[in-house]
Amino acid sequence: TAWAFACFDWKVPQFFVALADATADTMDAMQDKRLSQLYLVSLHFGVEWPNRNFPLSDFHRRLQSAHQHNEPIPSRFQRDVAAALDRLGWAHVFEHVTEEGVSLDMAQPATKCAVEVDGPSHFAKNPTSRTYVENGATRFKSRLLGR
Repeated sequence: TAWAFACFDWKVPQFFVALADATADTMDAMQDKRLSQLYLVSLHFGVEWPNRNFPLSDFHRRLQSAHQHNEPIPSRFQRDVAAALDRLGWAHVFEHVTEEGVSLDMAQPATKCAVEVDGPSHFAKNPTSRTYVENGATRFKSRLLGR
């Protein structure tokens, strides 16, 4: 899917244009999860090629709405980190959603400071080196937040 290529940080805009164009006619039959993924692809497109319009820009509100319906499921580890930050006096918003619709585990929106808790589900084991690396979705979010 286009989402997988966005996670992989694919740098060929024509690829995303072709996929989006092919998708436009089938959007009415798509479930929210798929529409949410297309929204994230549109974010990738906007970050990588800010001077180009994403082909599905006419559907932006619908894609963003579908994405916002995906409620985050905080882990116990994330809740424990938030509680520890509270005890340290670091006031924050738990599961803050940015203007773009990106959910941050803990954030101070006024200072644009955030804490992301990346537990085991955010990593995959490299079978060759036997080390753990960020999975595609986590790498994607890191790229978005780094810009």
